[in-house]
Amino acid sequence: MSTQLKAPQLYKIDPLTIEEIDFLKSLAPAVKENGVTVTSTMYNHMFETYPQVKPFFNMTNQHTKRQPKVLAFSLYAYLTHLDDLAPIAPFVHQIVVKHCGLAVEANQYPVVEKCLTYAFNKVFGDALDDHFYKVFSKAYGNLAQLLIDAEWAHYHTEMQWVGFKDVKVTKLEKECEDVTSVYLTPVDGTQLKPALPGQYLGLRWTVGDHPEVSREYSISDTFQNDNTFRISVRLIPNGFISTYVNEQLKVGDVIKTVAPVGNFIYKKDSPKEKVALFAGGIGITPLVSIAETALADGKSIQFFYSNRKPTTIAFKSWFEDLQSRFGKDRVELHSYVSSEGEKLKVKDIDSVDDSYETYLLGPVEYMDFVKTELDKNGVKNINLEYFGPTNV
Repeated sequence: MSTQLKAPQLYKIDPLTIEEIDFLKSLAPAVKENGVTVTSTMYNHMFETYPQVKPFFNMTNQHTKRQPKVLAFSLYAYLTHLDDLAPIAPFVHQIVVKHCGLAVEANQYPVVEKCLTYAFNKVFGDALDDHFYKVFSKAYGNLAQLLIDAEWAHYHTEMQWVGFKDVKVTKLEKECEDVTSVYLTPVDGTQLKPALPGQYLGLRWTVGDHPEVSREYSISDTFQNDNTFRISVRLIPNGFISTYVNEQLKVGDVIKTVAPVGNFIYKKDSPKEKVALFAGGIGITPLVSIAETALADGKSIQFFYSNRKPTTIAFKSWFEDLQSRFGKDRVELHSYVSSEGEKLKVKDIDSVDDSYETYLLGPVEYMDFVKTELDKNGVKNINLEYFGPTNV
């Protein structure tokens, strides 16, 4: 894509003085203590005042406070690193990629600033004076323009297209009793390029008269040269979109999607010849293409796959066929079904050391357990991703 375009300059970068940095840093403890209250207030005000931003958010993450917690952490991290953003650069990059997966636009940053200002005033009242709002606005503008520039660059150098593209459902396939795979191809007939193994699609769904809803789903297969991307959706009890996909979506329906995006990708340049994959439930979706690519690159894999019961094992035949396709000397499979008393144990994880490039995805508790044990084993190259808002 063209790199000649320039990001919108909505804010003028205006470096903070030492006094201004010290002033905002002195307020960081109060922001840490009251951050979730501030951000929850901000989101509530924003959704009421600017309802057009609602499609960018999964409301479940508002009800559980997950999204407000992430933003509160972001505010605190920024205030405590105003004099040196380097330590939080990886986190900032996660935000950039997440925003690109939602097709966030530059003109939404002033909306957030207005709503944050409202929330600070609502929560802290007279405790914050005009000096605070002046300095905070300056600091916000610097960060906002940094993100706008970085997101613009990512859109135009890392993604196949900018904004949303209409895609049509060409095939629906049941993977197990509660997972449906959806095959998508561009309505306009443009030729897709292979996604990086592990990337996801940020999709915008319209269901009946309901306002548009955003959901992200991992691409669950390697590119097959049929100009389609495949996603696979697990039915979640009372899940609005997952229920729609599994029970109502039809071949021929049209959805909008951004180009493939994501930080959780196969490390092709890794010198390690062995790969360990840990999948908890539907966390297997991005690991399908990662496993296929690693094996195609001549690497050997250990694959640990945990599920609730036999009837909810997605891609079971694909998983079991890996050994016959690539050989037992290169593929070691470990399957666990909790309803049958099988569970991933510490001794299983202990077979993975720092000679492996490791990929981990699944429910939060599962990921925390596995990562803790991998850390004890001295495993350094752990690639993981939490579904939902950028994790703190």
